[in-house]
Amino acid sequence: MAATRSASFVQRLEPDAMEFFTTLAKKPFSQQAVAFLNAYWLEVKSDAEFIFGCSYEMMKYADMHAKGISLVYKYEEGVDLDFDIGLYFFEQLCRFLDEPKNAHWRDQYPKSQPVMMTALKRKQELREKVDVNFDGRISFLEYLLYQYQAVANPADFCKRSMSAPDEHPEIRKARLALEEVSAKIRGFEEEKAKLEAEAKEPGVKGLRATNMLAQIESSPTKDQLNRSLITAEAAVRIASRKFGGGASSTSTGTGGGSSSSSSSEGPGSDGAIWWMQRDLEEKKKRYAPKPKTSSS
Repeated sequence: MAATRSASFVQRLEPDAMEFFTTLAKKPFSQQAVAFLNAYWLEVKSDAEFIFGCSYEMMKYADMHAKGISLVYKYEEGVDLDFDIGLYFFEQLCRFLDEPKNAHWRDQYPKSQPVMMTALKRKQELREKVDVNFDGRISFLEYLLYQYQAVANPADFCKRSMSAPDEHPEIRKARLALEEVSAKIRGFEEEKAKLEAEAKEPGVKGLRATNMLAQIESSPTKDQLNRSLITAEAAVRIASRKFGGGASSTSTGTGGGSSSSSSSEGPGSDGAIWWMQRDLEEKKKRYAPKPKTSSS
């Protein structure tokens, strides 16, 4: 029975579909997620927040663990995990969802909950049902197709996605602007970490670093980050107006952008718009300049 389900899920991709799938599965995690959301927006939009805020973060965490990276600013987003780290990803995801403080992730997103199983069984699942292109590695796209297999499968995903138009220039512009923000964030965090380490040193060097750390929010590095955020926000706003607001339809009804909605005839851009809006929201929350409070 397991072998039958495995064959049904992997579905013997045609050579052109396999090539398309493998190429996409070698793109960064976030681009894989956007491709999946574009293809299945109508079916999975209610779980988009879980994909962005939970499984995507856990995938990056597992990749950092595999690469021995503990500082986020040193991390560049990966594309896949080997089977052992794939096991680690599922273990950490299950553990995270089992913690009482994370109950909202478990209760609000039932379709996104991983099935608990032994490590031996999980490895068999990875080999037989998750690894679509049989390369011994697990991409984020393969995880998403496996997790949401009630509505998605690799063959159908390829059929939908291969019929989609190329990424629109306005969407590409917004995506690249957000990538530039990420680069500026890494530079800012690297400078901040360096100053924090130097501030612990005795003497003039430590005092100088402490003073620079106190002024880091008005430093040239932070100014560059602020300007990149403004540019990205404008680009995302233009793309959102042109292709509809994915964020307005994350969990209810239809929402805007009906002309770009996904269907069996090919995906639209709702997933891309929603992802960029959500990514921008998180970046602004952490790094946008705080409003100055007037002193009484």
